[in-house]
Amino acid sequence: MKNEQVVILGSFNTNNGITSFVKQNYSQLKKQGWQFHFINIANAKPARELASLGHYSEVKQLKLGPVKHVLDLARVLRRNRKFSSVIHMHLDSLHNFLPLLIAKFVGYKRIIVHAHSDQRGQYSWKKEVAQKMGMKICAHTATDFIACSQNAADFFYPKNIQQNDSFKIILNSAALNKFQYTEDANLKNRAELNISKTTIVVGHCGRFNRQKNHSFVLRSFAKFHQMVPDSKLVLVGNGEDFVKIKDLAQKLGIGKNTIFTGYIDNVAEVQNMFDIFILPSLYEGLSLSLLENSANGTQCLLSDQQTKESYFLDSTYKLSIKDGAEQTWADKMFELVQQDLDKKLQSVKNIEQLEEMGFSEKKSVASLIELYEK
Repeated sequence: MKNEQVVILGSFNTNNGITSFVKQNYSQLKKQGWQFHFINIANAKPARELASLGHYSEVKQLKLGPVKHVLDLARVLRRNRKFSSVIHMHLDSLHNFLPLLIAKFVGYKRIIVHAHSDQRGQYSWKKEVAQKMGMKICAHTATDFIACSQNAADFFYPKNIQQNDSFKIILNSAALNKFQYTEDANLKNRAELNISKTTIVVGHCGRFNRQKNHSFVLRSFAKFHQMVPDSKLVLVGNGEDFVKIKDLAQKLGIGKNTIFTGYIDNVAEVQNMFDIFILPSLYEGLSLSLLENSANGTQCLLSDQQTKESYFLDSTYKLSIKDGAEQTWADKMFELVQQDLDKKLQSVKNIEQLEEMGFSEKKSVASLIELYEK
C-alpha cells in the first residue's frame, strides 16, 4: 500500500496535543511520498496549517445544528472516499460517534480509531452515557484500534478489543534531539524576558483549559515563591481560561513573577530556561510537553492522574493533586533546586533513554507506516 492516500479526521485545534502529533509525524510521512486528505471537525481555532500537509476540509461540530452537521460531514466523508478507502480518526473521546457511523455508511473499508486522551471521571452523566455508547459503536465499526497510552486505550476500548491483533499502542513521540538542552538558548531567552541567570524558572506548557489545571500551577508556585523569592513562573500557551488565570496570578500576589508568553512558535527554544517543569493535569493521554521537557533535561513534576507511561525517567516525579497538595509540590520544587544538577548531561541521558523506550519520532513514523501498509 506504499504511497497510498489516507483520509485523516480529527478535532485539530491550533497547537493541541493531537494536532502537534499529526503535524510532527505526517510532515515526515509526506516526505516519504504519502498523501493525506484532512477533515477537521474542531469547533474553535482550527489548525488550518494542516493544509500544508495535504488536502484540507473543515466541518464544524454541530455548529449549525445536528442535521446540518450530519449532512455536511457525510458530504465531506463521501467526497474524500473517492481518494481512499482508509480513514484514520485521531480522537480525544468517543462521545461524538457520528464520524464513525457516517464513515461506515459511506463505505470506508478500514476505519482506524486512534485514542489520544483519558478523561475518565471528568464527564457529566450525559457525556458518560454518550462515551459508553461510542465505545460500543467503535467496537463494531472500527477495523483498527490505536492508543497513545494504556490509559487512553482503557478510555476508548473494552478489554476484549485490546486483546485483538487489531489493537496497538503507538506512543506519542518527539523529535528528541530538537529539544536537547543548550546553554546559549537558556541565556538568550532569559535575557529577552529580563530573567537573570541565577533566577529559578518554573515552567508549564499547555492550553489554558480545565484539563491542564493552571490554578493548581499558580497556587503551588505561590507557595514555592515564598520559599525562593528569586523565582519566576513561565506559562506557555493560550486558551479559553487565559484571562481568568492571569487574574488569579494577580490575586495570589505573583502577577509580577509570572510570565504569560501566549502562543509562541519557538517552544523548544524557550524550554531551555526551565529549571523545573510542572504538569498537574487532571488527565492526559500522554503529554508531548512532558516528552519535550524530559528531552531537555528538565526535572518534571506531574500529577498522579496520568498514564503509567508518563513516569518513565528518574527525573520525573509523581505527586498527588488532592486538596491541599500545593504545599507538597512547593516542597518538592524546593528540594530539587537545592541539588547541583547538570541539565546538559541530564538532557543527553534522557534522550538516550527515551529513544530506547520508543518515544522517538522515528519510531512513531515507522509504526504509522506499518499500520497503513497492512
